[in-house]
Amino acid sequence: MTTAIFVDSRLKAVGTDSSFEVNLRESVHLSNARMRVDKINFTDSFLTTDAGSNLYFSNGASFTYVSIPAGAYTGTSLASALQTATGRATTYDTLTNSITHTLAAANQQWLSDKDLEGYSVGFPSGASNQDPKSLNAVLGDGVNSSTQVVWNFVRMSPYSYLFLRSQRLRCVDHHGPRGTHDIICIIPLIGGTGTQVEASSPDGVYYDLQGEISLRSFDLSLTDYLGKPVNLRGRPLSMQLTFD
Repeated sequence: MTTAIFVDSRLKAVGTDSSFEVNLRESVHLSNARMRVDKINFTDSFLTTDAGSNLYFSNGASFTYVSIPAGAYTGTSLASALQTATGRATTYDTLTNSITHTLAAANQQWLSDKDLEGYSVGFPSGASNQDPKSLNAVLGDGVNSSTQVVWNFVRMSPYSYLFLRSQRLRCVDHHGPRGTHDIICIIPLIGGTGTQVEASSPDGVYYDLQGEISLRSFDLSLTDYLGKPVNLRGRPLSMQLTFD
Protein backbone atom coordinates (compact mmCIF):
# COMPACT_ATOMS: atom_id res chain seq x y z
CA MET A 1 0.00 0.00 0.00
CA THR A 2 1.32 3.46 -0.91
CA THR A 3 1.06 6.40 1.48
CA ALA A 4 1.77 9.98 0.45
CA ILE A 5 2.33 12.98 2.70
CA PHE A 6 2.28 16.44 1.15
CA VAL A 7 4.35 19.06 3.00
CA ASP A 8 4.24 22.85 2.89
CA SER A 9 6.39 24.80 5.34
CA ARG A 10 3.69 27.48 5.61
CA LEU A 11 1.63 24.92 7.56
CA LYS A 12 4.47 23.92 9.89
CA ALA A 13 3.82 23.25 13.57
CA VAL A 14 6.97 25.08 14.68
CA GLY A 15 10.25 26.28 13.20
CA THR A 16 11.34 28.24 10.13
CA ASP A 17 10.70 27.70 6.43
CA SER A 18 13.93 25.71 6.13
CA SER A 19 13.89 23.81 9.46
CA PHE A 20 10.54 22.82 10.91
CA GLU A 21 8.24 20.22 12.44
CA VAL A 22 5.21 18.74 10.68
CA ASN A 23 2.18 17.53 12.66
CA LEU A 24 -0.26 15.01 11.15
CA ARG A 25 -3.95 14.84 12.07
CA GLU A 26 -3.80 11.06 12.01
CA SER A 27 -0.98 8.67 12.86
CA VAL A 28 0.66 6.89 9.94
CA HIS A 29 1.90 3.38 10.73
CA LEU A 30 4.71 1.98 8.58
CA SER A 31 6.28 -1.46 8.70
CA ASN A 32 9.48 -2.19 6.77
CA ALA A 33 8.52 0.62 4.41
CA ARG A 34 10.46 2.39 1.71
CA MET A 35 10.42 6.14 1.07
CA ARG A 36 11.21 8.58 -1.70
CA VAL A 37 11.01 12.38 -1.87
CA ASP A 38 9.30 14.02 -4.85
CA LYS A 39 8.47 17.51 -6.05
CA ILE A 40 10.79 19.38 -3.68
CA ASN A 41 10.20 23.03 -4.51
CA PHE A 42 11.56 26.30 -3.14
CA THR A 43 13.01 29.61 -4.36
CA ASP A 44 16.77 30.09 -4.51
CA SER A 45 16.82 32.99 -2.03
CA PHE A 46 20.51 32.87 -1.17
CA LEU A 47 22.79 35.89 -1.06
CA THR A 48 26.50 35.79 -1.83
CA THR A 49 27.18 36.52 1.84
CA ASP A 50 24.89 33.88 3.36
CA ALA A 51 27.75 31.55 4.32
CA GLY A 52 29.77 34.49 5.67
CA SER A 53 30.84 38.06 4.91
CA ASN A 54 34.23 38.29 6.64
CA LEU A 55 37.67 38.44 5.03
CA TYR A 56 40.69 37.67 7.23
CA PHE A 57 44.35 38.69 6.94
CA SER A 58 47.38 37.67 8.98
CA ASN A 59 48.84 40.27 11.32
CA GLY A 60 51.84 38.64 12.97
CA ALA A 61 50.63 36.37 15.78
CA SER A 62 47.06 37.62 15.32
CA PHE A 63 44.84 38.65 12.40
CA THR A 64 42.68 41.47 11.14
CA TYR A 65 39.37 41.21 9.35
CA VAL A 66 36.90 43.24 7.34
CA SER A 67 33.24 42.58 6.55
CA ILE A 68 31.23 43.47 3.47
CA PRO A 69 27.49 44.28 3.47
CA ALA A 70 25.03 41.45 2.90
CA GLY A 71 24.03 41.18 -0.73
CA ALA A 72 23.80 39.24 -3.97
CA TYR A 73 26.99 40.27 -5.79
CA THR A 74 28.42 40.01 -9.28
CA GLY A 75 32.16 39.59 -9.76
CA THR A 76 32.58 43.31 -10.39
CA SER A 77 30.44 44.45 -7.46
CA LEU A 78 32.12 41.96 -5.10
CA ALA A 79 35.56 43.30 -6.03
CA SER A 80 34.27 46.83 -5.47
CA ALA A 81 32.87 45.89 -2.06
CA LEU A 82 36.21 44.34 -1.03
CA GLN A 83 38.07 47.46 -2.14
CA THR A 84 35.69 49.68 -0.17
CA ALA A 85 35.98 47.53 2.97
CA THR A 86 39.79 47.33 2.91
CA GLY A 87 40.77 50.56 1.17
CA ARG A 88 43.07 48.55 -1.10
CA ALA A 89 42.94 48.07 -4.87
CA THR A 90 40.80 45.08 -5.91
CA THR A 91 39.90 44.10 -9.47
CA TYR A 92 37.73 41.48 -11.16
CA ASP A 93 38.84 39.84 -14.42
CA THR A 94 35.83 38.83 -16.53
CA LEU A 95 37.93 36.61 -18.80
CA THR A 96 39.26 34.38 -16.01
CA ASN A 97 36.53 34.96 -13.39
CA SER A 98 39.24 35.86 -10.87
CA ILE A 99 39.65 38.59 -8.27
CA THR A 100 43.01 40.19 -7.47
CA HIS A 101 43.40 42.06 -4.18
CA THR A 102 46.35 44.19 -3.04
CA LEU A 103 47.81 43.21 0.33
CA ALA A 104 48.66 45.77 3.00
CA ALA A 105 52.10 44.20 3.50
CA ALA A 106 54.03 41.04 2.70
CA ASN A 107 53.37 39.67 6.20
CA GLN A 108 49.63 40.45 6.11
CA GLN A 109 48.47 37.74 3.76
CA TRP A 110 44.97 36.39 3.22
CA LEU A 111 43.93 33.54 5.54
CA SER A 112 41.97 30.48 4.42
CA ASP A 113 39.46 28.75 6.70
CA LYS A 114 42.10 26.08 7.35
CA ASP A 115 44.57 28.77 8.42
CA LEU A 116 41.98 30.26 10.77
CA GLU A 117 41.70 27.00 12.71
CA GLY A 118 45.05 27.90 14.28
CA TYR A 119 43.62 30.99 16.00
CA SER A 120 41.46 30.95 19.14
CA VAL A 121 40.52 34.59 19.83
CA GLY A 122 39.83 37.82 17.97
CA PHE A 123 36.93 36.68 15.82
CA PRO A 124 33.93 38.95 15.18
CA SER A 125 30.69 38.33 17.06
CA GLY A 126 29.09 35.02 16.08
CA ALA A 127 32.25 33.68 14.40
CA SER A 128 34.91 31.27 15.63
CA ASN A 129 37.90 29.32 14.35
CA GLN A 130 35.57 26.43 13.46
CA ASP A 131 32.99 28.73 11.88
CA PRO A 132 34.69 31.99 10.84
CA LYS A 133 31.73 33.06 8.66
CA SER A 134 34.19 34.00 5.97
CA LEU A 135 33.75 34.82 2.29
CA ASN A 136 36.03 31.93 1.41
CA ALA A 137 33.17 29.66 0.27
CA VAL A 138 32.60 32.22 -2.51
CA LEU A 139 36.18 33.27 -3.18
CA GLY A 140 37.67 29.77 -3.24
CA ASP A 141 41.38 29.02 -2.93
CA GLY A 142 43.56 32.09 -2.95
CA VAL A 143 47.23 32.37 -3.90
CA ASN A 144 49.26 34.82 -1.81
CA SER A 145 52.37 36.66 -3.00
CA SER A 146 54.27 39.46 -1.27
CA THR A 147 52.01 42.13 -2.79
CA GLN A 148 48.66 40.57 -3.60
CA VAL A 149 46.28 37.65 -3.27
CA VAL A 150 44.53 36.17 -6.31
CA TRP A 151 41.35 34.13 -6.05
CA ASN A 152 41.55 32.26 -9.33
CA PHE A 153 37.90 31.30 -9.74
CA VAL A 154 35.15 32.97 -7.73
CA ARG A 155 31.44 32.21 -7.66
CA MET A 156 28.55 34.34 -6.49
CA SER A 157 26.45 31.65 -4.82
CA PRO A 158 27.51 30.36 -1.39
CA TYR A 159 26.04 26.90 -2.12
CA SER A 160 26.36 24.46 -5.03
CA TYR A 161 23.89 22.02 -3.51
CA LEU A 162 21.83 21.50 -0.36
CA PHE A 163 20.72 18.50 1.70
CA LEU A 164 17.22 17.69 2.90
CA ARG A 165 17.49 16.04 6.30
CA SER A 166 15.24 14.39 8.87
CA GLN A 167 16.08 12.78 12.20
CA ARG A 168 12.70 11.03 12.33
CA LEU A 169 12.75 9.69 8.76
CA ARG A 170 16.23 8.20 8.79
CA CYS A 171 16.86 5.66 6.06
CA VAL A 172 18.96 2.51 6.23
CA ASP A 173 22.59 2.82 5.08
CA HIS A 174 22.59 6.56 4.39
CA HIS A 175 25.99 8.11 5.07
CA GLY A 176 26.41 11.88 4.86
CA PRO A 177 29.66 13.73 4.14
CA ARG A 178 30.26 14.13 7.90
CA GLY A 179 29.20 10.61 8.78
CA THR A 180 25.59 11.47 9.65
CA HIS A 181 22.62 9.27 8.73
CA ASP A 182 19.86 11.88 8.43
CA ILE A 183 20.11 12.93 4.76
CA ILE A 184 17.10 11.93 2.65
CA CYS A 185 17.81 13.93 -0.54
CA ILE A 186 20.55 16.01 -2.19
CA ILE A 187 19.42 19.10 -4.12
CA PRO A 188 21.66 20.72 -6.78
CA LEU A 189 21.41 24.50 -7.22
CA ILE A 190 21.90 25.39 -10.86
CA GLY A 191 19.65 28.36 -11.63
CA GLY A 192 20.97 31.19 -9.47
CA THR A 193 19.31 33.64 -7.10
CA GLY A 194 15.58 34.13 -7.70
CA THR A 195 14.99 30.91 -9.65
CA GLN A 196 12.71 28.05 -8.64
CA VAL A 197 14.51 24.93 -7.43
CA GLU A 198 12.96 21.53 -8.12
CA ALA A 199 14.37 18.17 -7.06
CA SER A 200 13.41 14.58 -6.25
CA SER A 201 14.92 11.26 -5.28
CA PRO A 202 16.50 9.53 -8.30
CA ASP A 203 13.91 8.06 -10.70
CA GLY A 204 12.64 4.68 -9.56
CA VAL A 205 14.65 4.74 -6.33
CA TYR A 206 13.16 4.13 -2.88
CA TYR A 207 15.10 4.11 0.38
CA ASP A 208 14.45 1.62 3.17
CA LEU A 209 13.24 3.05 6.47
CA GLN A 210 14.39 1.64 9.77
CA GLY A 211 11.94 -1.00 11.08
CA GLU A 212 8.52 -0.21 12.56
CA ILE A 213 7.54 3.47 12.50
CA SER A 214 4.44 5.26 13.76
CA LEU A 215 4.36 8.85 12.52
CA ARG A 216 2.32 11.61 14.13
CA SER A 217 4.98 14.26 13.62
CA PHE A 218 8.40 14.53 11.96
CA ASP A 219 11.15 17.04 11.30
CA LEU A 220 12.57 18.37 8.04
CA SER A 221 15.58 20.60 7.51
CA LEU A 222 17.17 22.12 4.39
CA THR A 223 20.87 22.55 5.14
CA ASP A 224 24.33 23.15 3.74
CA TYR A 225 26.97 20.40 3.79
CA LEU A 226 27.84 21.24 7.40
CA GLY A 227 24.25 20.65 8.52
CA LYS A 228 23.39 24.32 9.06
CA PRO A 229 19.83 25.29 8.02
CA VAL A 230 19.81 27.81 5.17
CA ASN A 231 17.88 31.08 5.02
CA LEU A 232 14.88 30.95 2.65
CA ARG A 233 13.91 34.54 3.54
CA GLY A 234 10.26 33.72 4.14
CA ARG A 235 9.86 31.70 0.93
CA PRO A 236 8.08 28.33 1.42
CA LEU A 237 9.49 24.83 1.04
CA SER A 238 7.18 22.09 -0.23
CA MET A 239 7.49 18.43 -1.22
CA GLN A 240 5.78 15.05 -1.44
CA LEU A 241 6.91 12.11 0.70
CA THR A 242 5.88 8.75 -0.75
CA PHE A 243 5.99 5.57 1.36
CA ASP A 244 5.66 2.13 -0.15
